[in-house]
Order: sequence, then structure tokens, then C-alpha cells
Amino acid sequence: MHSRPFSIRAVLFDFDGTLTKPGALDFSVIKTAIECPPDQSVLEFIEGLREEKRKTEARTILKRFEMEAAANSEPNDGAEDLIHHLLSENLLIGIISRNSLESIERALLNFTGIERSFFRVIISRDESVKCKPSGDGILLAAQRLDVNVEDLLVVGDNIFDIHAGRDAGALTVFLNNKPKSRTPAADSDYTISRLEELRSIIRTGRFLSAETIR
Repeated sequence: MHSRPFSIRAVLFDFDGTLTKPGALDFSVIKTAIECPPDQSVLEFIEGLREEKRKTEARTILKRFEMEAAANSEPNDGAEDLIHHLLSENLLIGIISRNSLESIERALLNFTGIERSFFRVIISRDESVKCKPSGDGILLAAQRLDVNVEDLLVVGDNIFDIHAGRDAGALTVFLNNKPKSRTPAADSDYTISRLEELRSIIRTGRFLSAETIR
């Protein structure tokens, strides 16, 4: 549990499994299709391929699976209400994902009353920075949002999200979608099981920040 005073100006969400319901993208199937070892991450495996032809083929297969998953994805429980709430609180919101920008934009079409323009920044793997777990994308998002990275809250359901946020110096929240079967990311500042719990975390930060000013 985080204890130092903080005040959040922006919230940066992971996308697949965080703003959308988990399970739409089956990485075990993708790994089989591109012959990626089970214990290796898909993007890193593809980038490590020596033959350009095979690399291109793997990227094409990944894109196909991603676009199919995006078309079938659903907003995560409470995601739409939370987005509207954060905007009403004058907080900046953004997305940071290892997915392609095209697949993110397609999935956002399945949200009700949510537009792409609501997100001030979307950092996808198409950007010229290292993907999570590197913190480079977090730092880029903070720069584009014009906020100090210490005032940025990073929310995600994967340990990569937590490592990226902590590497950049941001506050981190682990969304434990399956609290009965998954171990929470121990090095996150907070762990939640529902997106709506973010509201109290942000309120707590503002309270602590105000108390410090006094």
C-alpha cells in the first residue's frame, strides 16, 4: 500500500484486459500459430526472429488475431462509468498498450458513449519507443500530457504494466481480474479487483496532498 502524499493529474490505462474484459486475445493460440515458445512473450519473440520473411508472416498473423479479438471485445465492468467520472474530475486519461493502434481504435468502437478523443494520448506498439515492461512509453505519455510522471497513475492487469510504471517513476495500480486464482503484483503501489476502486485511490491521493499543503 502506497503511503507518501500524491496528487493524480492523469491516469494511464493498459487496454486489453484492463479497459476491456480479459480473454478476448488468446496468447496461447497466437504462440502456437507463430511457433513461439510458451514461456516467451509474443512481441519479443517476433522481434528476435532473424529471417525477415518469417518476421513479416508472424506480424501478419498477430495482426489478424488482434483485429478479430478487437471486434469481439467488450468494455470491462465499470470501465465506461469510470472514464466519464475521471473526465468529470478534470483528469487527463490515456492508454498505453502493447497492442497495435488499429486494434485499440477498433475495440473502442464497442464502447458506449466513449470516443477516441476522450483519451489525450494513446501509446501503442506502433510508437518508436520500447514497449512495456520498459518505462519509456510512460515517460513519453507524461511528456505528451504535459504532466510530471510522479503525477501519473498507471493501471494494468499485467506485471509488465507495473514494471513499466515503476521504471518510469509513476504510481502503479494492479487490476487483479481473477483474485481467486492469480497472485497480485506485489510491487505495485495498489492492488484492486474492480476498476471502480480507482475512485477511492484518487480521492485518497488528493486528501493526502491537501493535508501536506496544510
